[in-house]
Amino acid sequence: MTDTLQKRLVSIDILRGLIIVLMALDHTRDFWGAAGFSPTDLSQTTPAWFLTRWITHFCAPLFVFLTGVSAMLYSQKLESKAQLRNYLLSRGVWLIILELTVVNLSWQVGYAVTFIQVIWAIGCSMVILSGLIYLPKRWILAVTLPFLLLHNAIDDAVLSALFGQVDWLWKIFHLSSWIGFNDTNYGIIVVYPLLPWFSVMALGYVLGELFLKPQPQRQKTLLLLGSTMVLAFIALRATGIYGDPSAYQGQDTVLFSILSFINTTKYPASLQFILMTIGPGLMLLALLDKVSVEGKIYPAVHWLKVLGSVPLFFYLIHVPVINLTAHLYTFLRYGEAVNFFGGMRVAPQGYEPSLLLAYTAWITIIALLYYPCKQFGLLKRRSNSVILSYL
Repeated sequence: MTDTLQKRLVSIDILRGLIIVLMALDHTRDFWGAAGFSPTDLSQTTPAWFLTRWITHFCAPLFVFLTGVSAMLYSQKLESKAQLRNYLLSRGVWLIILELTVVNLSWQVGYAVTFIQVIWAIGCSMVILSGLIYLPKRWILAVTLPFLLLHNAIDDAVLSALFGQVDWLWKIFHLSSWIGFNDTNYGIIVVYPLLPWFSVMALGYVLGELFLKPQPQRQKTLLLLGSTMVLAFIALRATGIYGDPSAYQGQDTVLFSILSFINTTKYPASLQFILMTIGPGLMLLALLDKVSVEGKIYPAVHWLKVLGSVPLFFYLIHVPVINLTAHLYTFLRYGEAVNFFGGMRVAPQGYEPSLLLAYTAWITIIALLYYPCKQFGLLKRRSNSVILSYL
C-alpha cells in the first residue's frame, strides 16, 4: 500500500476508534448501569439515559460500512480478485466462529443460549461480499441496494409462513427473535438479522474508491452524500411515508418530541436508522480527513487512531473486562456477584441504576485498555504472523 494511501487511512482509523469507544459505553452501561427499562422507551426514560443509548446507534452501521471501505482499500495491494475473495471469505468465517465461541462466552460467562450479534453480521457480510467483488461496482449496488431500500416493505408474518418449517432461516435474515431447538431450552437469539447489513458493507466497498481520489474531491463527495442521507432521513421521518416500523409521534415536550423523531428501529436496522447513522458518519469522515497534515495527526485524536487500528482485538478484550469488573464491583458493593447481561435480573438490595457510575467505569476501562491495544498494534505491525493478522 502506498504511503499516500496509507495517510488516507488515518481518518478511517480515527472514526473506527471513536466508534468502538462509543460501543464500549453501550456495553459498559449494560453491565454497570442496568436500569430495568429500555433507555429508548420514552414512557420510562430520561434524556440522559436515552442519549447515552442513542449515540451508540452509530457504531454498528459505521463499523460495517468502514469494513467495506477497508476491504476495497486492502484490494489495492493485492494482485488479484482471488486474493481479495480468499481474504474476505477466511476473515468472515473466522468472525462467525469467534461470535459463536469466544464472544458468547465473554458476554455470558457460559453458553446458556447463543447470541448472534454484530460480529456475526460482519462475518456473514464479508462472506457475501467475497462473492460480489467479481461484479462491476454498479452491479454490486444494483444487487444489494434493494435489500437496504425495500426491506421495510416486507411482511414478516407472510414470509415466515412461506418458509414453513424452515422459518428459522427467515428469522436469521430479518427477525430479531428466538430460534428454539426442538423441545430443549437451548436456542439462538437473533440480535442482528442479516438484512440489511451486507448491503451496508457493499455500499462501503463501492464508496471506498473515493479514497483513491484527491482529497478535495473526496471530502466534497463525502459531505454531499452524507448531507443527502440526512435530508432523506428527515423527509422520511417527518412524513412517515416509509422506512421504519415505528412512526414518529409528537410528545408532551419539545425535547421528548425530538427524541421521538430520532428514535428509529435498530433490530432489524430500518432504512431510516441507516440514513440517520451513515449520513452523519460520512460527513464526520470528511471532517476527520483533515486531521492528518503531512502524515502528522493532531494529538487530540491520536489515541482514537491507536484504538481504531486494532478494532477486533479491542472488541475481544473489552467485553470480558467490562463483565468481570462489573461482577467484582457488585460482589464488593453488595456481597454478591451480579450478572446484568440481557437486562435487569433480580437486583441486589440497595441497588440503584446510576449513569454516573456507568460513565466512570467506561472512562476507566478505556484508559486501562489503551496500553495493551497500543502494544498489540505495534506488535502486529512488526510481525508477519498469520495468526496476528486474524486479530
